[in-house]
Amino acid sequence: MITSWKIFLQDFVRLWRTPQVWVILIGLMITPALYSWVNISGFWDPYGNTEHLKVAVVNEDEGASSEMTGHLDVGGQMIDKLHENDKLGWQFMDREEAEDAVKKGDVFASVIVPKDFSADFVSLFKGTYSQPTLEYHVNEKLNAIAPKITDTGASTLDTTISSTFNEQVADSVATELKNSGGDFSQKITRTAGKTADSFSETADTVANSRSQLADVHSTIDEARPTIAQARDSLGTVQQTVDDAQAALNQVNSLTAEVQREVTSFSDDATAAYVEGTTAVADGTASANATVGSVSGKLRGALNRVNAASAGAAGIVGEADRAINQLDELASSPALPPQVSQQIKDQVGDLRERNAQNRAVLGDLDALNGDTNDTIDSLNKTTGMLDKMAAQTRDDSHALRDNVAEGLPKLNAALADVTATAGKLSASLESQKALVGQTDGLLGGVDEQLSQAQKVVERFSVDLDGIEEGLRASRSDVLALSNTANNNSILQSVKGLNTDEVSSFLASPAEMESHAVFPVKHYGSGMSSLFINLTLWIGAFMLLIIFRAEVDPQGRKNLTITKAYLARFLLLSFFAIAQALIVSIGNLAIGVEHANALAYVGTAVIVGLCYLSITYSLVSTFGHVGRGIAVVFAFIQIPGASGLYPIEMTPDFFRAVHPFLPFTYGIDAMRETVGGFYGNHYARDIAALIGMAAVAYLIGTLMRRGLSNVNMLVNDELRKGGLVINEQVHLIGSRYRFTDLLYALNDREAYQQSLEDKWSMARKNYSQLMKITVAVGLVLIVALGIYSRINPGEKAIIFGLACLVTLIAVGVICSLEYIKQSIAHDNRLADLSDEEIQEHLEHQREHPNRYLLEDLEEDSAPAQGADTKEMPAVDDADTGKGE
Repeated sequence: MITSWKIFLQDFVRLWRTPQVWVILIGLMITPALYSWVNISGFWDPYGNTEHLKVAVVNEDEGASSEMTGHLDVGGQMIDKLHENDKLGWQFMDREEAEDAVKKGDVFASVIVPKDFSADFVSLFKGTYSQPTLEYHVNEKLNAIAPKITDTGASTLDTTISSTFNEQVADSVATELKNSGGDFSQKITRTAGKTADSFSETADTVANSRSQLADVHSTIDEARPTIAQARDSLGTVQQTVDDAQAALNQVNSLTAEVQREVTSFSDDATAAYVEGTTAVADGTASANATVGSVSGKLRGALNRVNAASAGAAGIVGEADRAINQLDELASSPALPPQVSQQIKDQVGDLRERNAQNRAVLGDLDALNGDTNDTIDSLNKTTGMLDKMAAQTRDDSHALRDNVAEGLPKLNAALADVTATAGKLSASLESQKALVGQTDGLLGGVDEQLSQAQKVVERFSVDLDGIEEGLRASRSDVLALSNTANNNSILQSVKGLNTDEVSSFLASPAEMESHAVFPVKHYGSGMSSLFINLTLWIGAFMLLIIFRAEVDPQGRKNLTITKAYLARFLLLSFFAIAQALIVSIGNLAIGVEHANALAYVGTAVIVGLCYLSITYSLVSTFGHVGRGIAVVFAFIQIPGASGLYPIEMTPDFFRAVHPFLPFTYGIDAMRETVGGFYGNHYARDIAALIGMAAVAYLIGTLMRRGLSNVNMLVNDELRKGGLVINEQVHLIGSRYRFTDLLYALNDREAYQQSLEDKWSMARKNYSQLMKITVAVGLVLIVALGIYSRINPGEKAIIFGLACLVTLIAVGVICSLEYIKQSIAHDNRLADLSDEEIQEHLEHQREHPNRYLLEDLEEDSAPAQGADTKEMPAVDDADTGKGE
């Protein structure tokens, strides 16, 4: 500490003894403060000068009238009020002038009142409402803030217009109410009487409805057993239909058997005819026997047909009885009309089909008669065979003709019987399905009647409550009528102040503002941001003017910690002076403050903290650190909520907000301006001092490790010949103790180890450098294209672009560091034994101390450093110094 103070005093005395430097130092202390003073003065009260913001106003409103409002001219009333309003620079002109003025930039915005503006308001009372609309045009190119102010002015116009319209309507209503106060009591009395009578009548109607609902409930109770009986009857009908279908199946079987017998008879008759015609003379007796046999078989077939016909007649009779039962069911009053009509329609179809069946049975009976005649003829023919032998051939022909004619008729009749039976069976099947549907329908009707019964019960309870409510409302209306007849209330209505009423309804509520920690002027509110920027810029300027390195010449055993503290003390003197000048100047300008001493003291603390951070960056990273300090400055302006609340900024700045020094520096200064609350001030100062302490430790600990990197950057910048570089003082011997011993004992082996160690890096250096630059550029371009496609993600993309840039720079610096390391190892290989002995002696004397040295050979350009290629290990050079 004593050594650091001595160095500080020596440096300060050197400055004091050089008057030529005073001008620069004074400017160094005042120039940053000018930034704060000028901006605070310029932004002292910008919103108090809004009357200079010109806004064009065009009134084309033609006015309108209605019974409610009378004549209404909203546009004219607005113009009259704007003449009294000086919040903005209102310029009154026509439409063409306003449009031209906005485009030229003579005015920032224009408001046009269309000709039907008042008519749109009046349309509310005519049942054809149309939204009144103002035309607002703004030139956003002129300024970023002005449109926001003119937008507020346009919103004020909208509020003013609405208030004016409400006020006029309210005035008309209040006047009408005042003029009608004399008849108010009589109207209320008449209306109350009518209303009470209406309530009474309605209550009686509700009571009658409850009685009717009770009847409906009883009817439902009676209908449900009837439906149950109908469903039982349907079960009987279903069984009858099944029996009829079984009978029809038997008729079909008998008819089929008869047809087979007829076919057999036809075959037999044909055979007999053939045999009789060939041997008529000799076969009379045999023919008689055959005729007798045929007659017997025909008689048997006829008997079977008669039996089938009788069965079919029974079935038809059963069908008639089933149809009559269905007809009786359809006429039952217990069935719904819709179901009854469906059953009647089906009964009609059944009657028609049964009539057809009866006609078929009639045809069958006629066929039986024909068959009987045929049998009789056969019998007669048998008796006359002996007498009419000569006529046998003719009679055989007649027999053949009779058979040919009779049998097809019989077959046709039997086919008709089969078809009729099939139709009747299909009809019975459909009737069976209809009976099933009817049963399901009756079941659904029974369920619906059950639900209806429950609804009737609930509705009856509701009607009971409604009746009670109506009778209570009748009593309330009569009570209100008596209250309304109070003369004091009527006198209040007659004495209404229409102006006060209309004013109240136009603006029924007012907001009363109370400032918490009030700050009167905008400049005072912005001073916290400006003073923080001033102190950051001031610290940065100090490290531009002053060298970060302490001159070690003439100072033995000077450690990095002592040198760092000594230079920090010198810079702190000027940082404190900058803070005092800018803070006292702000107070002189008129910046508000809760406590002047706290305001100045906080500025000093903030200035020293910013100096610690900036000095750590520059001392550790050299020119790269200065660049980081600049990046920090423009990231902290939006990221520390200096202008806008951090909640209004993109995600990237909200994420970095807690880690920025400005966040706590600005908040601490705001506490001294607007007022202190709780431990906010202490918390902000503690966070800021913590950041400064961490930066101080990084500066002292990383300084010795990154000295070679700084020297590398300086060497590269020196090659351009345009950048001023500060000589980097290396810390102690530049070579490791083990490397010195290795090179001293076996130089050739050390040279070979270097070749093995750096061969891969030497071969791929140029390729890796090109790949890094190319990939970095491609990623940045891709991020730029993506930001154009997704504008809402610009903050995140910006952060990613910064990250890519830092990674690329880090890779490039690492490659350059490897390159310089190769050159560094080559220089060790080129040292003579005496030089290596000197370095070993230095290491033995100060094994654990990091001393600043000013060795010329340390700052000399490295072998091979003037090119972008890796320095090679020259075998011819390995013998130097030997």
